[in-house]
Amino acid sequence: MTVMTLEPLLWARCNQSLVAKIIGECAYEECWEPTPLSKGEYELVIGDRSYRFHARQSIWGWLQVDPESIRCQGQEVSSATEFLVNAQPDLKLNDIDLGNLLEEIQNTLYSTYRQQERLLAYTAGDMVQLPAEELQSLLDGHPKAIANKGRIGWGTEELALYAPESGQSVRLQLLLVHRSLCTVGYEPETDPWHLLQLHVSDEQNQVIDQLLKDRGTTRSEYYPVPVHPWQWQRHINVQYQAWIQSGDIIPVGELADDYLPQQSIRTFSNLRDRADYDIKLPLTILNTSCFRGIPGKHIETGADLSQWLSSIVSEDPLLSGLVVQREICGIHCRHPVQEQVAQTPYRYREMLGVVWRESLQKFVNQDEQGILMATLMQCDSRGKALVAEYIRRSGLAPEAWLRELFSKVVVPLYHLMAKYGVGLVAHGQNISVILRDHVPVRVSVKDFHGDLRIVDQDFPELADMPMQVKACLTRFPAKYLIHDLVTGHFVTTLRFISPLVEEQCGVTEARFYALLAESISKYQKQHPELAARYELFPMFTDTILKVCINRVRFRIGYADSAERPIPELGTPINNPLVLDRVTEHDYDTAS
Repeated sequence: MTVMTLEPLLWARCNQSLVAKIIGECAYEECWEPTPLSKGEYELVIGDRSYRFHARQSIWGWLQVDPESIRCQGQEVSSATEFLVNAQPDLKLNDIDLGNLLEEIQNTLYSTYRQQERLLAYTAGDMVQLPAEELQSLLDGHPKAIANKGRIGWGTEELALYAPESGQSVRLQLLLVHRSLCTVGYEPETDPWHLLQLHVSDEQNQVIDQLLKDRGTTRSEYYPVPVHPWQWQRHINVQYQAWIQSGDIIPVGELADDYLPQQSIRTFSNLRDRADYDIKLPLTILNTSCFRGIPGKHIETGADLSQWLSSIVSEDPLLSGLVVQREICGIHCRHPVQEQVAQTPYRYREMLGVVWRESLQKFVNQDEQGILMATLMQCDSRGKALVAEYIRRSGLAPEAWLRELFSKVVVPLYHLMAKYGVGLVAHGQNISVILRDHVPVRVSVKDFHGDLRIVDQDFPELADMPMQVKACLTRFPAKYLIHDLVTGHFVTTLRFISPLVEEQCGVTEARFYALLAESISKYQKQHPELAARYELFPMFTDTILKVCINRVRFRIGYADSAERPIPELGTPINNPLVLDRVTEHDYDTAS
């Protein structure tokens, strides 16, 4: 029996931090409304318990709660699960859903503890010098989801072997899957067998050929499909056993390369020096909002979509600083029996498949560094923000650095939407920033399976998008598509960066968003030919929609569903880009 030995003070600190996050995010999502007592002090009454704490109200109306200040009836709060049990009536959770949420929270606490334990060894200065793959393993994870490391289906052994914060590499298994079970899409010259040669030795090639020869068949009848070792033993070896016995699926064995899980947990970086491709694989575990499989819907058109996006980027000078990490090849392997069940839980349709995607490192020069946008909201164990460290090392004044960030990240994303009607869910894991001398110089986008949508109008600029691609994409009215940028990037990413910049770099949140507004206004003035599109995709409305992701889990619970869950909407929030509406009196400044 292996017994966990956790350091009590660090465990208590992880609980306090999570309680602070739950209070702040659930207040933002309007599950409750803490009462201000005096400047910076609040009270939250839950049932017969009173919680008091210190907090700053950000420009978004979000409370940044000081974890160490939280007291319940005068006593320190040291258990996130006890807090949620007390909060059950306010969160409108039934017993079944609360029990499942508590499991997610316990898993999150354990993984957060392991991440924070590793973080103790690094300063912000150390972290900004780490290789991109290693740096990802130290990040906090999804900033809005209270159970952001839920990973229902994994225990301590799996977490130690496969979770990003473990920092452990993994070797993938290889299957050969009969083409009759597969949906595929790939660019010319990057078919699955061509890509396989990047992963196998001559000896392994001989093993593959012999396995096929023994069955009286050839490579032309099969596709190579890498699979995560846990997914293989937990799901594929059992659920696809009939097709293993029939020879439609042929297990080959372990691939030679070492892969490191990225922050998104199911995408893996090849640790060979500057490998060109990452691999995205299904992991049938419930994490943050859904089971992390690979849907078949976009597989056939993924490579075509990537090529189309790359082509418009290469032809538009305003997008010269936008890097497209193309999804060059994808395979989805259906489960022949589950596919006969019309309303089967979606996770059973997404168990086996693979996507090869261009790695960020392929586009990063030797004198540059590529980082997830989420890196800029990260602090070291002493509270020093990495964004402050990058600014310090750049030698630029903070406002000058922010102007570079907004012009290199937000403006290209907005231009892509305004001119082409393309929206990308631009959260901190989909967007990467490329730095030179610690200054933003380019932005990279990825993950187009379900996270790229287009406007529901016939823009001329969309005319050359392949029809089969257009037919697969979700189409939104412009007033909703704009939230891929406003909610996906401003609320989900910049909301967590701007307070750090205020506190550690001296640029107030009002000034932070004034600089962002200036960058967008400058772009609009320089390109009056798109004025009608700016009306369609307005950035300076008085209010913007509030998307609530935690409330969805509270409402729908944990029952299986044929479809992935969608967010709920709260009361619209004041838009901090509207300069005449936002001043430093509308929120608590760091001073």
